[in-house]
Amino acid sequence: MLLLPTRRLGRAKMVVAIVAIFFFSNIAIVGQQLPKNLSKEIDDNITQARHYEDVADYNQASFHYNNAARIYWLNGASTQAIELFLKIVDLNKKLGNLNAQRVIYNNIGMIYSDEENYPKAIEFFGESLNISRQMNRQADIAASLLSIAHALSESGTLSQAVTNLEEAKAIALELNDEKLLRNTYSLFADVYDKMGDAEKSSEYFSQYTAISRKIQRDEIRHQEREAKKIVEQAKNQISEIDKARKETEQALQDKQKALKETEESLEHVQQLTLEQQVQIDLLNTEKQLQEAIIRNQQLMRNVFIFIILGVLFLAGMIYYSLKQKKQANALLSNQNKEIARKNEVIEEKNRDLQDAFGKIDKQNRDITSSLNYAQRIQQAMMPTEENLRRVFPDSFILLRPRDIVSGDFYWFTGFASARIHKEKNIESFLKLHNIAADEIGFLLTAVDCTGHGVPGAFMSMIGFNLLENITRSGKILPNEMLNHLHQYIRYLLKQQNSDNQDGMDMALCNIKDNGRKVLFSGAKNPMIYIANGKLTHLKGDPVPIGGIQLEERREFTLHTIDIEQPTAIYIYTDGFPDQFGGADGKKFSTQRLKNLLLEIHEKPMNEQKAILNRTMDEWMGNRRQIDDMLIIGFRTGMDGIEI
Repeated sequence: MLLLPTRRLGRAKMVVAIVAIFFFSNIAIVGQQLPKNLSKEIDDNITQARHYEDVADYNQASFHYNNAARIYWLNGASTQAIELFLKIVDLNKKLGNLNAQRVIYNNIGMIYSDEENYPKAIEFFGESLNISRQMNRQADIAASLLSIAHALSESGTLSQAVTNLEEAKAIALELNDEKLLRNTYSLFADVYDKMGDAEKSSEYFSQYTAISRKIQRDEIRHQEREAKKIVEQAKNQISEIDKARKETEQALQDKQKALKETEESLEHVQQLTLEQQVQIDLLNTEKQLQEAIIRNQQLMRNVFIFIILGVLFLAGMIYYSLKQKKQANALLSNQNKEIARKNEVIEEKNRDLQDAFGKIDKQNRDITSSLNYAQRIQQAMMPTEENLRRVFPDSFILLRPRDIVSGDFYWFTGFASARIHKEKNIESFLKLHNIAADEIGFLLTAVDCTGHGVPGAFMSMIGFNLLENITRSGKILPNEMLNHLHQYIRYLLKQQNSDNQDGMDMALCNIKDNGRKVLFSGAKNPMIYIANGKLTHLKGDPVPIGGIQLEERREFTLHTIDIEQPTAIYIYTDGFPDQFGGADGKKFSTQRLKNLLLEIHEKPMNEQKAILNRTMDEWMGNRRQIDDMLIIGFRTGMDGIEI
């Protein structure tokens, strides 16, 4: 039995994936009428499933019923999907396939949970749990317990939800499954929050945050260990090659020394032989004189024999010496060949290492080049600081990415009704046909996407385009824009059917009446405004755009600020206040940022930007930047601003 597929796209296919995301985002709101091609695909699968069911091939029948059920499910036809899933359960009961029954019961529970029919969801999650217990699949038992706990929490049965979560936590701890623990702690925090136990909710939320960070750190450390292992292997190969070269050179020196000692020994023997020969000749001469003529012939014979033996001995010694030299030369030649062969091996290894280092260097250059190109694309998408100054002459944008590309981004645009757009001829503003005839304003947002670098940059591209589409649809109130953006992100990333928790935090303003009224809504990110030396800090709602949604419906708060005198307004992400630094290595903190803004708010905005940059450089010192930073400041409430 097949689960709904989850595809993981490689980086090289991300652009195609984004295009597909935007395509499906346009068709997702059309309604529940299935297109003809999907209806045909469903009919074909059901026809084939009935054929295989008639011939008792229940595996293939289940496969095609599942295809049809999946299409119904993905397109919102939940009733038809449940009917087919229940039929698949019956087929797998005939097959005795417990695992397939478990998965299908879980799918039905998810459908009922999406429809907020929590009693039915609990019933089918319970069926899946019973089978998991029967199969003794601890991880699946814990997952079913979490699903039941979520449904119990949503239906208000909080004590039973806690009981299920306690069992799930025990299993997760036994399995040492950090991701399962992370999801358990997150649900604990929500349930205790609903129960009004803020202390336990905070405790579990802290554990959830800690284990999430540990999972990220473990992944980073694993990548660093793999890189170090490759470098150490390369170093070991070089060390072994160098050691073999030195051993070969030492062996050659030892052989050369032994050969020289052999040659000196042969020369010494030859010298002794000549000296002995002289002594023998003298003795023979004395004997000849003493024994006189009688023994002359015998003496001559003996001398002749001795001379022959001496010559033979000398010839033998010369032959032996030549043979030894020849063997030594042959051995030396073989050793030279072996040394030459090993030198070739060493040179080949060196060439291989040089090629490997060259490839690594090229890959690094290619990656850096791709990131630089991605940075240019990202910068080209975002409007410039000069464009903002055309509306707010005294303003600044401070963006400091942690990596080459940024997960933080800003977006702004003017908008006007069709009538005002035509009367004022403001081509740089969006012309909206579905708003009040006298409506005109300026939207400005600072956004912090999940992650940073390449993943954050891709999320920023999704957010940028969705904000543009939402505005063009006529949604211009900040809280409504955040509500719709949250729904689109959860739909596009399929977060209802997966453990994907990506999203974004943001602060969004709508400036109207030539800067004398500001509408603000925030998803975790705040807004600060200062007037007459008094600083006001408006917090955003404590929930993000996208990610886990435990409440029935996510609604964001709308704040209205009437501007009666010159006012400095700032929106920002958490990168600046969360940066570690200073003498004690602590966070810069929101309080320190508010004090700094209050101190400098009367200065020109471009000078404030320079002070903020300089202050952060001094605060960081030699420490590494841990996150992307974004602060936007502008002054309004005085003459000369026209929107």
